[in-house]
Amino acid sequence: MKKIAILISGQIRIFEKNVSFFDDLKKNLSEFEITIVSSVWENQREMEIFKKKYDVKYINQIKEQDWSSHISKVKFVTWEENSGFKIPNVFHMWYSIIENIKFLEKINKRERINFDYVLRFRTDIICKDGLSFLSNELKNLKDNEVLFPSNLHWKGLNDSFFITSYNTILKFDNFFLFLEKFIKDMRVFDPEYILYSFINENKLKIKLINNFHLALIRIEDSKPTKLVFIPLKDRIQIKIAKQKIKLLKLYNKIKFIIY
Repeated sequence: MKKIAILISGQIRIFEKNVSFFDDLKKNLSEFEITIVSSVWENQREMEIFKKKYDVKYINQIKEQDWSSHISKVKFVTWEENSGFKIPNVFHMWYSIIENIKFLEKINKRERINFDYVLRFRTDIICKDGLSFLSNELKNLKDNEVLFPSNLHWKGLNDSFFITSYNTILKFDNFFLFLEKFIKDMRVFDPEYILYSFINENKLKIKLINNFHLALIRIEDSKPTKLVFIPLKDRIQIKIAKQKIKLLKLYNKIKFIIY
């Protein structure tokens, strides 16, 4: 039986809609052995409830870091900044994800579990439709591929839900080095663009789950705090990225019509 590690990182959020989605997710992946491995901020009040509701087997408590020095170096943002995303939260999120990956690697070696796949999961999302396609798409996933939903943000490419092989997720351990250089090069700060650039520049491949649609439970609205400006180079790369993902979506439709 293939083994999946589900990573839940950072802030504990408990929404019954998400718990129901999580239960449905596990049912649709019943042919896999699932283990919840979590690295969350320390001293959160709902720790025990979280562990019980999500059946967390391995949990690691981590300290929040001060990212003010990094944030001060960010020069350009997209219009979504402070409405679709907040700069400090991007740093906190990826720090918790990377710490979770390190914890996963430690558990995998210590317990000799030999995980096959890793699923990044946030507890403020729900599935609108398409869950039945997930298992087959997962079986076809190869090393150096990253599997995303078919919607959210950049038509699927997002940091809320994605799946890789175990070997591929370990390649994310240099994400912060990439992010620091990204900021130093004065590239526009946008979480989806950063993730796309990391995947692209590390020669990983984007794949989309056929008709797998997610929704965020919480949406906040406000204005950007940084200068909204997209340099020409980034504008071109963003357009290429969106067109590439659009073609992948079309490919999925054609594939399922043929077969």
